[in-house]
Amino acid sequence: MVPRETPLYRLTYHTVRLLLRLFFGFRIEGAAHVPPGPALIVSNHPSAFDPVVLGAALPRRALFVGAAEFLTMPLVGWAMRAYGTIPVRRGQVDLSVVKEAVRALEAGALVAIFPEGRVSPEGGALKPGAGVIAARAGVPTVPAAILGTARALPLGHYIPRPARVRVIFGPPLPPPPPGDRAAADQMVEEALSWVRGVLQRA
Repeated sequence: MVPRETPLYRLTYHTVRLLLRLFFGFRIEGAAHVPPGPALIVSNHPSAFDPVVLGAALPRRALFVGAAEFLTMPLVGWAMRAYGTIPVRRGQVDLSVVKEAVRALEAGALVAIFPEGRVSPEGGALKPGAGVIAARAGVPTVPAAILGTARALPLGHYIPRPARVRVIFGPPLPPPPPGDRAAADQMVEEALSWVRGVLQRA
């Protein structure tokens, strides 16, 4: 299914964008790289604030593959419910999550995922979920670099603090061959490599 842009979503989206600009100097670069059709958005994950920021940076509504516990957090949980979330139980491999993400992509949606699988301010090993989804869905992958959220909402904190926040989108990577898991994993790694390059130059 393609998530509809409901009145609640539009209110949340525009309110969050306004607040991010007022308190965090929010900037978006490269949004034109997000295609009008389906795409898998892969991003670094330095903070629990990331889904809020990435959802506000995208030009249209996306479904987020995210940890279920984020839905209980103040502000973050409210925004994720409004954006649309496929919840994941940490430490579990849930094929229903993969199937739901693939169905959404096949219907033309954007699906956003953090391949590191958990908040990793310094980066971390990639979990298999993004590669599995990419291999099954056969859609472009768009890298997204999130900067500043680790300062805005450090690990272990629940109240954001002022910091400059940016999201930079990179050129989409073409779909891997259908069902080619190795090629899909490599594509996700290339997307995150692009993100790491942006972070190093920032």
